Amino acid sequence: MGTVHVDENTVTVQLSAFEKLFCGGRSRIVVPRAEIRRVERVDRPTRASATGIGRAGLVITGVLKLGRWGIGSPTNRFVSVRRWVPALRIVVDDRFREQLGYHELLISTPDVDRVTAELGARIA
Repeated sequence: MGTVHVDENTVTVQLSAFEKLFCGGRSRIVVPRAEIRRVERVDRPTRASATGIGRAGLVITGVLKLGRWGIGSPTNRFVSVRRWVPALRIVVDDRFREQLGYHELLISTPDVDRVTAELGARIA
């Protein structure tokens, strides 16, 4: 499972070797805090939270979703979620979407409340 690190300027999602296979070979995703528009906790991330018209990734129904979701829809997401582990949803600014390649990140992390509070306190 990937880990989420927050510092003064960025949010970094460090991906495992397995997750890297489903993220175009990236070992981490870095989002400047200034480019984040919204963060929220998602309690059941393997449910409807990670749906879309098309996907490129791995699904073990009700257990795991990993890869790109929403191909052919207005919202592309990088998804790395597990059952019973809440997720952090990060929505990025329109300007940054093209550079990142995703509109949203949906990442399971046991530290979701801490990360959400830390980021939510500084998002206008």
